[in-house]
Amino acid sequence: MNIGIDVDEVLVEHLDAFLDYHNYTYGTKIQKKDMFSYSFEKVIGETEQDTRKKLLHFFKTDFFHNMKPIAGAREAIALLAKEHQLSAITARPSVLLEQTEQLIATQFPYFSNITLTNQWHGVGKKISKSEVCIEKKITIMVDDSLTHAMDCASRGIHVLLADFGYPWNQTPELPENIKRVHSWKQIVDEVERYGRSNRTGKTKKV
Repeated sequence: MNIGIDVDEVLVEHLDAFLDYHNYTYGTKIQKKDMFSYSFEKVIGETEQDTRKKLLHFFKTDFFHNMKPIAGAREAIALLAKEHQLSAITARPSVLLEQTEQLIATQFPYFSNITLTNQWHGVGKKISKSEVCIEKKITIMVDDSLTHAMDCASRGIHVLLADFGYPWNQTPELPENIKRVHSWKQIVDEVERYGRSNRTGKTKKV
C-alpha cells in the first residue's frame, strides 16, 4: 500500500522541542498537557504573527535541529518500508524543505518522497493533505491533527489518528474511516489489519 505519514508529533517530538525553546527563551512554563490546540498562538495568548516570528527563530536553533524521534517510530518505519511505499506529508512551511529532507534522510531513510503542504504558519501557496493523498494514491494516512484527519477522511482515505497523549486531537466521535491509535506498535498492527481486510485478487482454492 501507499502510506502517508505526518512528521511533527508523529515521527519527531516537534512540540517538546518548541516548548523547551519557548520556556527557555521567554521564561514561560507551558507543558504539553496545556496544549488544548496545536495553534500555538491560542495557547500562548498572542497573535498568529507573533507566533510566526518566534517559530522562524526557533527553526534556526539547536532546539529545532536536535528534536528527538517519537518512541518506536524509527523501528516501525523500517518495518513498514519492507512491504509498503511511504510518503512523508507534512503541513510544515515550505521554507523548511531542506531541513525536513535532511531530517528524513538521517533519521528515517525509508521514504520515497516528501511533501510540505505549507499549511502551518507558511506564507504563500498552500495545499491540503487530502489533495496530496489523492495525487499520490495514498491508502492510509497517519496524522496527529484532527483537522487533517477529517480532511483526508472526507476524501475516502483511511486515517490513523496518532494520539500519543495529545490533548489537541480529542473528540467524542470520529468517522468510521478514522481510527485512533496510541503507539507506533498499534499503527503497524492497524496497517497490517487493514491490509488483510482489504486485500483483493485472491484466488479461491477448489
